[in-house]
Amino acid sequence: MRFYGIASESRVTEVLEHIEDGVWFFEDTKTGSRERLDGKQVKEKLRDILKQVEEWKEKLHLIPKNTVFVFVHEPSDPKAFKIYDTSSLGCASSLSPPRWKIYKEGVQIKD
Repeated sequence: MRFYGIASESRVTEVLEHIEDGVWFFEDTKTGSRERLDGKQVKEKLRDILKQVEEWKEKLHLIPKNTVFVFVHEPSDPKAFKIYDTSSLGCASSLSPPRWKIYKEGVQIKD
């Protein structure tokens, strides 16, 4: 499954409008928790995470404003998201596993 990075939080907000209702899952890979959500709850969860990303970009001056934290499998028909945190930043040639994964039931995503 191919994911596309979204550098602008306002663009992520636009993508949220395309989220379908249904059964979704939210995983926090740091805590190991997994929640079952509906479409409305997914949008709320993503908005909360976006606020956190905006805070990082504002408070951590070394992070460029166009740093990508949110990846979506298909912006016009989102069924899966990977969201990274500041621990993913660095000089590595590949990203560490995402901090959060949000995906629709039946969709399988790899780290």
